[in-house]
Amino acid sequence: MPKEYLTSLFHYEVRYHRIIQGLLAASVVVARVAGYIPKTWHMFYYLVLICATFGFDIWFTVYANKDKFRPGLYSIKVLFYLIVLIVGGVITPIGSAVELPFIIIHVLLLFYGLFMICEMQFFNDIFDSIMSIQNFFLYGALLDVAILVPYRNYFDQVWIAILLVSMVITYLTLFLLRHLASRSVITLDKQNTNLFFENLDIREENASLMHAQERLEEVNETINYQRIQLNDALSDLKKKGEETRIIIDIVEHFTSTFELEESIRYMIKKVSELKSLNICAFLVDRDVCLNEEQIFESYTDKNYGRERMKRETIQVFEKFKKSGSREPLIICNNYDHMLPYFERRGCCITAIPAYEKDSLYGVLILAGERYDHFYGGYDFYNTVLVDFTTALIKDRLYRTTEDMAKKDGLTKIYNRIYFNDVFPGMLKNAEETGKPISMLMLDIDHFKHVNDTWGHIAGDLAIKSLARLDWNIAKKYGGMAVRFGGEEFLLILEDTTVERAKEIAEELHELIRTTPIPFENIEININTSLGVSTYPTTVQESEKLLDRADKAMYYGKTHGRGRIIVDTVDNVEP
Repeated sequence: MPKEYLTSLFHYEVRYHRIIQGLLAASVVVARVAGYIPKTWHMFYYLVLICATFGFDIWFTVYANKDKFRPGLYSIKVLFYLIVLIVGGVITPIGSAVELPFIIIHVLLLFYGLFMICEMQFFNDIFDSIMSIQNFFLYGALLDVAILVPYRNYFDQVWIAILLVSMVITYLTLFLLRHLASRSVITLDKQNTNLFFENLDIREENASLMHAQERLEEVNETINYQRIQLNDALSDLKKKGEETRIIIDIVEHFTSTFELEESIRYMIKKVSELKSLNICAFLVDRDVCLNEEQIFESYTDKNYGRERMKRETIQVFEKFKKSGSREPLIICNNYDHMLPYFERRGCCITAIPAYEKDSLYGVLILAGERYDHFYGGYDFYNTVLVDFTTALIKDRLYRTTEDMAKKDGLTKIYNRIYFNDVFPGMLKNAEETGKPISMLMLDIDHFKHVNDTWGHIAGDLAIKSLARLDWNIAKKYGGMAVRFGGEEFLLILEDTTVERAKEIAEELHELIRTTPIPFENIEININTSLGVSTYPTTVQESEKLLDRADKAMYYGKTHGRGRIIVDTVDNVEP
């Protein structure tokens, strides 16, 4: 029988031993108190016996808990118990004067001995061994002696015959109990054996199930990993789809307009909305698309300072020009705090240079509040910049063609043909709004002398110089500079009174007079005659505005040259 089973069985039966030992001890004490036990030392004798068996159980339990269970050691307890009972019977024979309760207690002690002998058969485990048979007869004989020795006075001379009969009855009882125990143990062994093999089968099945479970977990992990990859792929595909759609929208907008500033605003707005940026700004350098000044557009989700953004964007652009780098610049990692304004606007700020072939023409600034804005790289932004560059080339070609049609080939300011197209609209606007419109006409004095003295190249330089000054003044005051023909030029100023027009005319006249024209090793100075007319102040009919300015100028040329004549004020003709 397995030791584990014997150990668990012993722990289970120890509980009953304690109950029996407690009841026996209580019975002995009660019997002595009631006077059924004649002497006090009888009570202590049996209490010591009971306590000794109790102590043995405690020791044996601790011994068994240390995985040192030895069923054979249990026979020591039984042997000690029976010998003590026999010695007690020899010392104190039970006579006729003894009360029945004392006899009952003695019988209970004997039955407790019989119970322990039966237990010993279980714990010895091997029932067919010679040692087990010897123990069987030994303990059976001791039990019979313990039964008869106290009562020997009752049986007088026949106690030996009674002992033999008692031994026969005891051995038959023990044999019967032993047989039942043996059959029980055999049955338990068979059951245990069956359970053992069933347990082996179950363990094999469990092992197989565990292996299958491990494989299933591996498959589940693989499936989960593939699901994550699929979700990531779907997310990336969705993201790419959104990016492609935005790029298509941007390209369609680029093809629908030739307005560069409008294209930039639309591009940065779409990019900012798709990528959830809190700043998206774009700078285009001057002279990239016939633009005399740098173009700066920004789209933000907050009211950020446009001029401060522009200044720092120009700083970034100059940094790219100096380094010649084509790689994105991570601004938020610039520990020298070159761009403090941008660094305070987001934790993830990047600048991407815009190139046309090998020429840097602009920079794109991107700022977000998440650290993962650019984890996917910059392909989307680079694609947008490539599409914008294509649109830029298209716009430049269109603007160049348009500029050639609108501007004079020599001076690069507006020509007479373009003037004739737009001037009627300017007059109509003045008539409808009631706002004044002024015209300045100027002509180079003694221009033939310049050509005759220094040649036509010098004459062309004089015309270019005057055109440049006329253009700068027009740009300064929101006007329009025109080469009307030969050495004649116009300056149209909308929403400008005659007084203000005269002030501007004086400024322009002084600039022309004091600006030398370098030619070879000399400097040439020119002067102009300038006529001013204003609708509706000096001219009540808008269509006569040009004619009156021309007549005022002509009046100045015929009355001393180098003068500014205001229509109906300075000239003699009303």
